[in-house]
Amino acid sequence: MRSRRSWIVGLGLVMTLVAAGCDVEDWAPGGESRPWYCDPTDTAINDGHGEHGGHYTEEKGPLSAQHCLQLNLHLISAETYASQFPTAGVAEANGWHHLAPWIPGQGTHHVNIERGVSSEFDPNRPNLLMYDSNSDSGQLTGMVWAVESGHMPPEGFPGDNDHWHFHPTLCYRYDGPGAPFIIGDSITDAECAQRGGVNEDTSDLWLLHVWLPEYGGWQATDIFNRTHPGI
Repeated sequence: MRSRRSWIVGLGLVMTLVAAGCDVEDWAPGGESRPWYCDPTDTAINDGHGEHGGHYTEEKGPLSAQHCLQLNLHLISAETYASQFPTAGVAEANGWHHLAPWIPGQGTHHVNIERGVSSEFDPNRPNLLMYDSNSDSGQLTGMVWAVESGHMPPEGFPGDNDHWHFHPTLCYRYDGPGAPFIIGDSITDAECAQRGGVNEDTSDLWLLHVWLPEYGGWQATDIFNRTHPGI
């Protein structure tokens, strides 16, 4: 359930757009301005990492005109920011750290060292970026929001389609100060140590994948989909 504060902020944004001549009804189902990702075809419950989640009980579905418009504005802002780092090499040259290796269906994860993770959700600024290979030429495929919010996911984006997930533990290897690298997910302490890492409790860290609206000729069946079939 979204907070009253989020609802008021969203309403204020929509009213501003109406005053500027933007017709909210154009963002309703069938509207001229409505993007496809406001009507996901993959409506699975908690399709982030279901075995670790269990928080969500409602399937995803069409967004209201107001939520669709708000989401679109946030995604445009976030994608504009992320597009400054079109490749992994450019990202690393600008303070992004290679945090996790290439994973089928996801790619790599690069974290903004200066920003890291946060207890506050900023819909216009992702904490991590994903690329389609481990090389410097890896192309940007999507964004990740990482928020420390305890036992409950953050309020997140407008609507109820952003199903967040968490990993109970992550096995980190440290190659130097401020240089963590994930080498395991929910493995035992012994296995983590055998790999040269240290297990850390990450059960309060909620994550959300947000794909670029179109990558590799594929339009995501859900902008918050768990994986990408082209990676």
